[in-house]
Amino acid sequence: MFTLMKRIVFGEKDEYVDDLVHLEVDKNDIGGSNSIHDPTIEWNLMEPKVGEQYQNFSQLKNCLINYAVAHGYPLRFEKLESTRQKKCDFRLYASWMNTERTVQVKSMKKKHLCSRKFTFGHLVSPQWIDSHLVKEIITLSLSKCNRAKHKAMVMIEGKASDHYARIWDYVAEIQRSNPGSTVQVGVNLNPDGKHYFYRFYVCFHALKTGWIAGCRRVIGLDGCFLKGQVKGQLLTPIGRDANNQVYPICWAVVDIENKQNWKWFLELLSEDVGVQEGGDLIVISDQHKGLLEAVKEVFPNAEHRQCVRHIYANFKKSYKGEEYKDLFWAAAGCTVEPEFISVMERLKAIDVGAYEYVMSHNPSSWSRAYFCQDRACEAFENGVSESFNAMIVDARKRPLLTMLEMIRLSVRERVSFMYNLQQMWEAPICPAIITKFETFGEHYRSWSVIPSDGGVFEARSTHKSYCVDLQSWYYSCRLWELSGIPYVHAIATMFYVTPPNQAAETFGGCRDSIEYHNIEYI
Repeated sequence: MFTLMKRIVFGEKDEYVDDLVHLEVDKNDIGGSNSIHDPTIEWNLMEPKVGEQYQNFSQLKNCLINYAVAHGYPLRFEKLESTRQKKCDFRLYASWMNTERTVQVKSMKKKHLCSRKFTFGHLVSPQWIDSHLVKEIITLSLSKCNRAKHKAMVMIEGKASDHYARIWDYVAEIQRSNPGSTVQVGVNLNPDGKHYFYRFYVCFHALKTGWIAGCRRVIGLDGCFLKGQVKGQLLTPIGRDANNQVYPICWAVVDIENKQNWKWFLELLSEDVGVQEGGDLIVISDQHKGLLEAVKEVFPNAEHRQCVRHIYANFKKSYKGEEYKDLFWAAAGCTVEPEFISVMERLKAIDVGAYEYVMSHNPSSWSRAYFCQDRACEAFENGVSESFNAMIVDARKRPLLTMLEMIRLSVRERVSFMYNLQQMWEAPICPAIITKFETFGEHYRSWSVIPSDGGVFEARSTHKSYCVDLQSWYYSCRLWELSGIPYVHAIATMFYVTPPNQAAETFGGCRDSIEYHNIEYI
């Protein structure tokens, strides 16, 4: 019997092993003559063996990484955790020997059930590359290495012209394999009589039906630069699911971010998700002129919010300091107009120029004091779009079809991951919403509640007082109407009439429910 100090595990990502902390080791399994690991052999010939001894865990880890890369096995180093499903039988257990300062492989299940992997992420680190290739590249110039990499990528992915030539095959395959999806390709007829790629749009059927059925009526719009052989911009509308997380709806490749391309993109989006003229839609974006004009024309009835982080980034260039910062964010976070006016008067007393700059940016588009109610979203920043852009940063460096496929696969993997994750949720309300409810209610004990007639209450704390109506989900702070989640004084009132362990489930909105999340990721 020995205590497991550390264990090394192969398997798919997000796979887990059992919760054994101690293992019974059969001495016959280890063998009488134990080999000593030779770190000087060729890296692609390294293979762990039961009973093999290593100087330390770092040496064992290096051996396992080499073994994984050579054979295409995904590898994870796992901590001791509770029992979870195994998708690959391969397991290796190692610990320090009792008699000497040596790490020994104690037992191993060598059979693999996982499919081969061709990307290894963090495993192939700069240190790994350095240790394996330093002899071959130490005399090469950086420019020659870059050219070699470029040629290798062309061999793997093809020339950019090959991708444009096959775009129609890609469109046909999407239409064949994903009925109900929308795909459009724009081309220009040049003076030489040839057609040249102009722009591309795709909205997969599963994504648009999921957004329509279960997501919040919020879309973050953004454009990001493409950094590889493909030059231009990637346009994306990112929704928010019932758990208030990233939900990609569609994407487009255009030559430039301007009003014409944004309008074309938004018209296709509007038709796909059925939000003609905006209706109850919230749009969040930066201050790009072409985008602002396109939204006004395609979604005239939508509430168009400007990302407050972009406004503040420009504001602080001229008005630096903590006092400016605190007042700006206080103004953005105000939920009622009198409170906003009070904050702005304080800013005006400090610096008239700062006051005029902030007021010139249409406060109704970035301060919660002027946001529409009953949309279940109080967001004034476009973080979901930035998160999605970060998720596809590697794809944006690739040729056209490779990039589009990498984006599709990333989104497909996310949908699958979210579907499996939600199967473990037990409460009827999504976990992020429950967490927000708990955060809002951290200081509910500081509020006293005075009941009135008809389910109306008054919540008081020091010099503040708010009216709370639990039947109509209203209170004078407005944050409940904006976010769909009650704030601290409303939570204090709920706890006054409802057991705390039932309050979140009782007063959560339908868009916060697991039921809606299930619909989105079916």
